[in-house]
Amino acid sequence: MINTLTDKRVSEILDILHEKATADSIQRRIAKNTPGFERSWDTAYMAVNPEEGYLLNFLATVSEAKNIVEFGCSFGISTIYLAAAAKNNGGAVVSTDIEPTKVAGARKNLEDVGLAEYVTILQGDATQTLASLKGPVDFLFLDGAKELYLPVFNLLRPKLIKGSVIFADNADKPDTQPFVEHILGLKDEFTTAHIFEKRAFIAYLK
Repeated sequence: MINTLTDKRVSEILDILHEKATADSIQRRIAKNTPGFERSWDTAYMAVNPEEGYLLNFLATVSEAKNIVEFGCSFGISTIYLAAAAKNNGGAVVSTDIEPTKVAGARKNLEDVGLAEYVTILQGDATQTLASLKGPVDFLFLDGAKELYLPVFNLLRPKLIKGSVIFADNADKPDTQPFVEHILGLKDEFTTAHIFEKRAFIAYLK
């Protein structure tokens, strides 16, 4: 199987986007201590790092996921990793984000890497944009508003199938704990693991 991530066009643009995300993160940490600073979500990258991105791609690829759903695309870095897996698997990604600036940026970045045809991005509140999504869903990536992890999961739970994988980023944050605790309470249904110092949480539907 061809690994789409090794394509020069894809890898070079991912490197550039990761550099932008890192610079953005540093600038925001500095600005946070500046009087009058206001956090602006519409321009914040809030992206996975390369290690997480490659793991996302690996898990989606080896699980042969064809129906991938992403909650929170930001500027599309994680979406590119998922789209590369979708291309390898003959599948597609449905993503969503509430910020128009980020949706536009993600679409451009997907065009730049040549993977736009494998992704549909829905703009708006995920509890609404994903409500009419047709199943099945065999890979779910959660990386949007943390307090919505559990509502989005509950919305899509009827569409998950045996072998579905759920990858939740920022699983160490307080607002994600209702979701994490809910899944941990379903031991008969899911096999789970915390990784990256509990920043990420993975669940496999038995």
